[in-house]
Amino acid sequence: MKTNTYKTRVAFLLPIFLDSLFLLVLLVISIFDRGVSSEPVVLSIIFIPALYIFLGSARRRTTIGDDGIRIRKLFRKKQLRWEDITNVDVMTLHKKVYLLLTTTRGFHALANSHGDFISLVKDVVRYVDQEKVEEGVRNVIDHPVKRMSDIVSAWIAFVILLGAIVLKIVR
Repeated sequence: MKTNTYKTRVAFLLPIFLDSLFLLVLLVISIFDRGVSSEPVVLSIIFIPALYIFLGSARRRTTIGDDGIRIRKLFRKKQLRWEDITNVDVMTLHKKVYLLLTTTRGFHALANSHGDFISLVKDVVRYVDQEKVEEGVRNVIDHPVKRMSDIVSAWIAFVILLGAIVLKIVR
């Protein structure tokens, strides 16, 4: 039994980890710095979602095997059997692509934030009956969409946070 496991792209995990780390550093500095009293609260409000995004991205795993698909997220696990999948389609929003798996119990979306997303799509198409696969899925395989905006945004946040830390320390 052969299985393939797909995770979040490392190119996204590294900057989002550094963003979370730098937000934590800023939070600690602001707690010990007797400056603006609302600053630790604001940084906490920003840090908690950033940490959640990082942990969720780091824990995300999609495993495809002969028995079906296992989707693991931060606090959830789902098992989809191949025979339960009734339709495979895609939804594209700008450069964000979602592989939509409709099952007898609902639908599940897999985003192109997975590393090697096209291989993931090909694996799903290989296991599912071809009449259940929509034409748009084949178009995504033939014409892959590469999304870089989330990675660029995370690196921009990194630079801004690094600048804020330097300004706090120099001050």
